[in-house]
Amino acid sequence: MIYLDNSATTQVDEDAARTAYKVMTEVYGNPSSPYMLGRDALGWLTAARHQVAQVIGAPARQLFFTSGGTEANNLAVRGSVLAAREKGKKRGKIVTTAIEHSSVLESCRSLEAEGYETVFIRPRDGRINARDMIDAVDGNTLLVSVMAVNNETGERLPVEEIARGVKQKNPDTLVHCDCVQGFGKILFSLNQVQADMVTMSSHKIHGPKGSGAIYVRESVKLHPLCYGGSQESRVRPGTENVPGIAAFGCAAQKALQDIRRNWDHVMELNRLLTCRLLQMEDVVINSPEGAVPYVLNISVLPFTTEELLHELRMKGIYLSGSSACEKGARSHVIRAMGLEGARADSVLRIGLGKKNTREEITVLAETLKEILRRGKIL
Repeated sequence: MIYLDNSATTQVDEDAARTAYKVMTEVYGNPSSPYMLGRDALGWLTAARHQVAQVIGAPARQLFFTSGGTEANNLAVRGSVLAAREKGKKRGKIVTTAIEHSSVLESCRSLEAEGYETVFIRPRDGRINARDMIDAVDGNTLLVSVMAVNNETGERLPVEEIARGVKQKNPDTLVHCDCVQGFGKILFSLNQVQADMVTMSSHKIHGPKGSGAIYVRESVKLHPLCYGGSQESRVRPGTENVPGIAAFGCAAQKALQDIRRNWDHVMELNRLLTCRLLQMEDVVINSPEGAVPYVLNISVLPFTTEELLHELRMKGIYLSGSSACEKGARSHVIRAMGLEGARADSVLRIGLGKKNTREEITVLAETLKEILRRGKIL
């Protein structure tokens, strides 16, 4: 089996899995309980909070755990706008991009249905332009939400420039950055990015599914999406998933330690694959120049995405056509980029990761070459 869908999810590292198992079987107390077993669980929770926060240079006390990136994004978008409503701002503008993850787009659309003005900035020449985002901000803008790395093309968005420009134009506008695809893979620091909220996920960095986090600047108030006890400072009430969070912390610490080594390894694989693909007449690279090496989006023009995925699966090669959340539908990212016709219908997303090898890349390239030579799907 060759797994090349690391943008959808990653294999859990053994040390992260061992951490989760240890907490499940030995430190199984409720972290809110006052006795020693609960205190031990709280210790693991606290340690993980510091480990995750360190990756983006955030104060640990301002980082709150969620069930994943989708909940964190909903909390950032809806939570911040609903908190503004409680302060009397019942209407306002939200600015985001047309290539955001569906959890951001659908959160924005839900607010649009409630009467908020929502602006979706589309790419120009395959990329999001910072000036387009900044120009859309006015005195009525409550929130700007922009991802650090696009999950389908690998585009690295100009988050630092956007955040700086937004704050200069309207200091009251909140800036949210969905960092799920960039977390632990690119150097991202709150010292450079003036973000009020940053969202992260465990299962993109070889941690378990079901654990995510949101950083919230101390001056920012969020309206909770659910109600309950005082866990996570009431930002996200409910008994914490301590085993998953502890494993998330382990994966985050490891990702930070190895961030340059992993980048160099994946960059080498990306260059090898790109070089091979450019030699194939009917293959087009959709990822823009400067994209992170972890995601490579291509079109194999004579075939449809489903035909290609089926053929590759038969060869034991697993990748995807778009975000896993799209479940086979044509990618909204590709549509927003203005790609149409055969190019839009034959998209493959190759998600590279630290566990992939040169041999696997060679097999993929040779398989695509053979499909093109044959001119048909078996």
